[in-house]
Amino acid sequence: MYLWLASLLRDQVEAGQLDPHGSVPSERVLSERYGVSRMTARHALETLVLEGYLYRSPRRGTFVAEPRLRFSVGSFTRMMTEADHVPGTQVLAAGTLEPDPFVSRVLGIPPGGRVHLVQRLRTAKGEPIAIENIHVSAERFPDLLEHDLTGSLWELLQTHYGVHPMKADARVVAVTLDRFEAETLGVKPGSPAIVLNRTVFGADDEIVELARDVYRGDRAEFSVTAPVDGLGVPAAGVASPPAGDAHA
Repeated sequence: MYLWLASLLRDQVEAGQLDPHGSVPSERVLSERYGVSRMTARHALETLVLEGYLYRSPRRGTFVAEPRLRFSVGSFTRMMTEADHVPGTQVLAAGTLEPDPFVSRVLGIPPGGRVHLVQRLRTAKGEPIAIENIHVSAERFPDLLEHDLTGSLWELLQTHYGVHPMKADARVVAVTLDRFEAETLGVKPGSPAIVLNRTVFGADDEIVELARDVYRGDRAEFSVTAPVDGLGVPAAGVASPPAGDAHA
């Protein structure tokens, strides 16, 4: 029952029927309105707080959270600028080190080679949103760390090295934040997060960047547009239906 009630309230938030920072009906009101126990209403609200749709304010009540920021696999700076969210960057760490075997293999680092590791906190309108952990070849980009790393890294690669990121393979996983990540992002340890593992390719299909981006699960969502495998292509030997026929 609490999941059913949480789903109703979630739909209202996503449809814009409940305004951001507006108060949410109390457990008593929800109990009476939907014919459920107060415990069920409490569990429903707690579920939506954990999912980031609501937030609690001590002694004031429960309120609707800001809508999640929408991302795709691409430039954080560009996406936030286009959405008028004022992107920001804080460099947490930057150094040159010996790569682990996985990073070495993916980036094609020769024995004895080194990589640059850049860790950055990305913000939108001053609010912490994501932590980027970026590896690039130190041989290919020898003086990278001498540049300003608070802007678009992809623009920096294009401007100073003639490298044009063209596509990225990405894997998205759900995790919980450790203490360092949580403190950096301004949330509680164990909060939900979205990890985007990116492999970025240049114009000649060479790998130029390997990254692990950790996004706050309560503030970010990812949109994906892709062809659906197996649909829209008639099977061998099967004629397409005549015009006007519809099949689901």
